[in-house]
Parts: sequence; C-alpha cells; structure tokens
Amino acid sequence: MMILYGQRIDFVLILAVSLVLLSVLYGVLMLVLSRFEPAYARRRAVTFPGTAAEKAVIFVVPCLNEERVLAASLDRLVEMDHPRMQVLVIDDGSDDGTAAIVRAHPDPRVSLLQRRLPSARQGKGEALNAAIRHIRSGALGAYTDASDVVVCVVDADGMMEPQALDEVMPLFADPRLGAVQIGVRINNRHQNLLARMQDIEFVLYTEIFQRGRRHLGSVGLGGNGQFVRLSALISLGPAPWSRSLSEDLDLGVRLLIRGWNMEFCSTSAVHQQGLVDARRWVKQRTRWFQGHLQSWTLVPWVLRDLTGARRVDLLYHLTSPYLLLLASFLSAAFLLWIVSIGIGVVTGSVDFSWWWVSAYALAFGPALMFGAVYWHHERGHGFGPLSALVVLHVYVGYVVLWYVAGWKAAFRSLAGRNSWAKTDRTTDDQDSAAQKLDHPLRAPA
Repeated sequence: MMILYGQRIDFVLILAVSLVLLSVLYGVLMLVLSRFEPAYARRRAVTFPGTAAEKAVIFVVPCLNEERVLAASLDRLVEMDHPRMQVLVIDDGSDDGTAAIVRAHPDPRVSLLQRRLPSARQGKGEALNAAIRHIRSGALGAYTDASDVVVCVVDADGMMEPQALDEVMPLFADPRLGAVQIGVRINNRHQNLLARMQDIEFVLYTEIFQRGRRHLGSVGLGGNGQFVRLSALISLGPAPWSRSLSEDLDLGVRLLIRGWNMEFCSTSAVHQQGLVDARRWVKQRTRWFQGHLQSWTLVPWVLRDLTGARRVDLLYHLTSPYLLLLASFLSAAFLLWIVSIGIGVVTGSVDFSWWWVSAYALAFGPALMFGAVYWHHERGHGFGPLSALVVLHVYVGYVVLWYVAGWKAAFRSLAGRNSWAKTDRTTDDQDSAAQKLDHPLRAPA
C-alpha cells in the first residue's frame, strides 16, 4: 500500500513539473516568435497594398450605465481622421444618463440604438448582435458591400490612439482577413499597484503572446479594440456574437474555424481604465475566466476544421483555464515549502541548498524574462530598472488573484450561475488619459 501511495505521489509530482515546464517552454517560444515579423506580413504589404480610406468603419460602443466615462470616449472617437466613419452607441437598458449624453453629442456621425427591458441586459454579445442587425437594416445608411465595412468594438471607457485607423484599416485590403486586434493599455497604471499589474498583464499578453501567435495563425480577439470585417460577422449567421461570458474569445475562435484570418497590430492601442480594488478585479476576472471555461465547447470544431500549429495552439489556449486550476495546487505546495524553509532559517535547522536557486529561477525567471519587454515600453516614463525588478517580483504574486477568480468561476459554472456581471467605472484619470494620448506610447516593432 505504501509503495502504491509513493508511486501516486511521484506521478503527481512528475505531472505538475511537466505542466510547469510546458507552460515555460510555450512562453519562451512565444517570446522568440514575437521578436520578428512573420513572412506573410511582408508578402501581404506587396500583394495587397491598401490605404486607410478604402473601407468604411463603424465604431460600436456597447453601454450599460456608462455616463461617467462615455462623453470623453465619444469626443476622442470623433477626433479620428477618417472620411467614412460613424459611431453607434448601444444603450443596453441603462437607467442613468447614458442615452442623454449620446443624444446631446454635437457630431452627426454619433447615433444611438436604445434597447429596453426585457430584451436589454442580456450580455455584451446580445447588445453587439443588436448593433449588427441595426447596421444591416440600413439605419446608418446603405452599405452595398459588407466586405468594405469594418466594425470596431470599443468599450465605453476605451480611448483609441489617434493613429489607430491609419495602422489598422490598410490591413483589410487582404480579402481573407476577417479581424484585427490592437493592443490594450491601462491608462491609470500609475494610480496604484493593482492597476500597474493589469497593465503588465495586457502588455505581456499582446506584445509576447499575440505577436507570437501571429506566426501560428491563431491570434485572438479582445473585448476592446477589435476590428472585424462586416462580411466576416455575417458569415457567422444572424447572431455572430454568442452569449458566452467571454464573447470576444468565442468570436475570434469561430472566425478562425470559419476560415477567416486574424491579425494583431502592435503599433496601436486602445487605453482603458484599470480596476483599483481587488474585490472588483475578482468580480471581473471571474466573469472572464468563466467565459473561458464555456469556450471548451468549441474544441470539437477546432479539432475538426483546423490543422497544424493553429489547431495545436488553440487547443492549448482553450484548455489553459484547467491548467491554471491545476497549477494552483502546485503553487500552494510551493508556498508551503517557502514557509517551511523560512521557519528552518529562523530556527537554524536548515542548510542552504542549490534547489532553492532552481526553485527561484522556475518561479520568478519567466516573469523577469517577459518583464524585460514591459520595461522596454515603460523605461522612458519613470519606470527604472530597480522599480521594474521589484514590481515584476510582485507580479508573480498577482497570479494568486487569478487562482481566486478561477476557482470562483469554476464553482459558479458547477452551480449553473452564468449571469453577466458588468464592471463599474470611475471618472478617475479619464481626462488626463485623453491628454496623454496626444503623444501615445508607440509599441516597438
């Protein structure tokens, strides 16, 4: 019996170490790939030369009680220099002044689609589906060719960098390109440590993983700053967005399954508010994590319709929430080990071991390695090497919050609680963020 128990422990240990090594190796691969342009991007510039003015763009802004931030975001959008541009705000059953702000806006390109209960408040995906029906009805004007129209989803607190359309729209000269995702930055990252953690998280995801996934053909979409060709949305049926709690992830995978190509543009970003208290952060990330768990239902279609590196990467991406839940047990064991070592050091009952060095390298090495990319972005903005070193060590602890959100999402899923919980906004730093965007941070190539 003791032998079987020992074998079981060895198997669990080997499995845990294998999962960690797999994650580290995947991250290193993405880091390497992200440092150079894929060959197709160079060919596309020659094969499909295009200009920003060739396509019409409709900014779609889904709103539920967004009076605190909406006005500044609309002002920023209408400043975009594009000859064929409209802004459609979907008021999804707000009970504040959201609709009044839209009606009072002086720019005639800004229009309102007001949804009321009981059809309203069914989730962001349903609000976006209503917007597509509204566009296809001709309410914003006649668009004879859906392939010449690009729909850009912007959150109510989203502030687009002024060069975004010049960078993104020419890419749609390629007729097989279905969508483009741009980077995401946290505009109040200087406000507190939690906001800084979110900015690191978004920069690492976009600048390493999204850029790396360009080489694999598996770029994903985010909920803010996603540009999607109207004809690609129509190809998914009358309701292109699902009711998933992560409708952006779901949309991106289904576009790939449908045969559309995806692209990530690293030279532009949309700036949004970061959450500054842990309770609201956990609430938001629980929804995101639960939506990611729901996307497991896409796996059979990924296996059936996709091939090669794209299929392998999407399978890894769709199963990553389960890997994170497993990793939480390993992290708990690691923390207990650290505590036991600390007790041993204090009591003088433990001697130095080189295993400590290897454990430190495994726990903190990837974050420090990836963090060099973040520091490269922020070093000109008062973020020195010593600050970066300290903050990136804290970033490893930030993962613990994801464990909390992950297990909360898992229990909500098991209990059948799939309601959509909106994140509340604040007005902090919104005006100063708009001023900073006049001199946006450009991502290094």
